[in-house]
Amino acid sequence: MLSIRTRGKKGIYYIRGSVSLGDKHIEVQEFSLRTTDRDAAAHLMAEHETKLRHQLMFGPAALVAQGTIADAFDSYLSKAKPPCASDILRIGKLNGIIGDFSLREPKQAWEHFRRAYLTGHDPGGQDRYRSVFQAAINVHYDLHDLPPLRIKAIPFNNERVRFLSKEDRDRLIAAYSPHIQPIIIMLAFQGPRIQTALQIQWGVDGIDMKERSIRLNHSKNAVIKSVPMHPRLFDVLRPIWEKRGRPTKGHVFLNRFGKPYSDTRKSKIPGGNPIKNQHATACKRAGIEDFTVHDWRHHWASHCVMAGIDLITIMNMGGWKSLRMVQRYSSVSVDHMRESINKLS
Repeated sequence: MLSIRTRGKKGIYYIRGSVSLGDKHIEVQEFSLRTTDRDAAAHLMAEHETKLRHQLMFGPAALVAQGTIADAFDSYLSKAKPPCASDILRIGKLNGIIGDFSLREPKQAWEHFRRAYLTGHDPGGQDRYRSVFQAAINVHYDLHDLPPLRIKAIPFNNERVRFLSKEDRDRLIAAYSPHIQPIIIMLAFQGPRIQTALQIQWGVDGIDMKERSIRLNHSKNAVIKSVPMHPRLFDVLRPIWEKRGRPTKGHVFLNRFGKPYSDTRKSKIPGGNPIKNQHATACKRAGIEDFTVHDWRHHWASHCVMAGIDLITIMNMGGWKSLRMVQRYSSVSVDHMRESINKLS
């Protein structure tokens, strides 16, 4: 049975005790009802006891179902490792539209959000909202020992594969401003995402010149891999490292003002590319069309395939989370083999 009592000079009511149903029971540690009104306290205690009996009868799912989607967002934002800034913004938008919806039917809440807000968004953007919504629900479910929720991914065409010939590659690299060229060489010969490259540091947790290795923090997928440094990247970084006194910390790449590039992943408006304008100018100079900064990543993976590197190794070096995400490059191998076989006479 639950008991009620007052504590402190203000006479605030507290309850404690246990609730039983058959051979099941729940111990209730003492907690405040935050009221000095006895009738209100009695009502709150009865309401709490009803919820606990409902939980004993129907299991943890019954307790969760009494909550709202906002409760799941609270659990998600309170976890030990908080989400990235862009996901926090997405949570804010989700909470504003469906936070008051019951946890009893999360899929229906998601569909309402899609209709209310995501109409007109590209499929990839929609899927990022789906992913963070599902993650929030599952963090909350895990706290209550419930099986995870699965919401079908938004289908979208992510099969773009654009790469340059070696001649076009070198011509484009030469067209960049001198302070940008080392960044591009890293993109072309190591394949990181642009912000992974721009935020990399000197030392064993980044560019290790002594070991000729790179530890790439692919924060999008929370993957950190140490990979060998390509000789061409080593050759371009070595004079920079020597000129700065062989540092073991600090940003490797600096802008034309000698300052680190801003990390747009942490900005209030996620995304953005600090070298977008320089890239556009370089492409114009080199006569290269339909080639984005991110396409350097496609270029690197495609040339890895053409060099005979297997997809699992490419996945690990490039920081992709699953083999499915690199399977698009397998067609490059087929085209490359066809080109090679056609050279036979």
